[in-house]
Amino acid sequence: MSVGASDPVRCTVCRLHRGRTQVVLPDGPAGGLLAIGEAPGQQEDATGIGFVGRAGRTLDAVLERLGVARQAYARTNVVRCRPPDNRKPRADEVLACRPWLEGAVRDLRPRVILAVGQSAAAQVMSVQWGAGYLDLVEEVISASRPLPSYQGVPVVPMPHTSPLAWNRRRPDGTPIRELGVAAAARAVAELIGDTPLPLR
Repeated sequence: MSVGASDPVRCTVCRLHRGRTQVVLPDGPAGGLLAIGEAPGQQEDATGIGFVGRAGRTLDAVLERLGVARQAYARTNVVRCRPPDNRKPRADEVLACRPWLEGAVRDLRPRVILAVGQSAAAQVMSVQWGAGYLDLVEEVISASRPLPSYQGVPVVPMPHTSPLAWNRRRPDGTPIRELGVAAAARAVAELIGDTPLPLR
């Protein structure tokens, strides 16, 4: 196996390595909650630390309100290098990075996965959806159905944290933040073995 395919810090398998400052590796404790995002952004690329931009700080704030401090949960992304101009990762880039994602889940041994955004959910959920991702999130996090799983780990999908940070709203006018907080609460309930209440 070449260095490009075997060294997580010097990986050169896909085109994203050409523009990165550094690879953003998984971090945080094993055996608890694992948040999976889409890709590193500008601040993550600059620091080498995941979830430190505005969207990541928003997730930190939501989880902290639910009793899970940043140092108490783990983080990784679908791809480990920043895409140019923060675009969505392309299919071949996601495929190239998939072994690293699978390895992170194995190594971190989470009890629950929080899939932050549609791109992350698409990689760890076998459930299919059309355009209504937020409707799917609401359906999955309700207490009336079992959670999907990835590598045997329950998965809770949530909206991307950017709409939460910018206070965006769903077509019916309800804040996306409300759904994001409910999804995070569902993940925390799964983590601590509590029975969540159905969504209203």
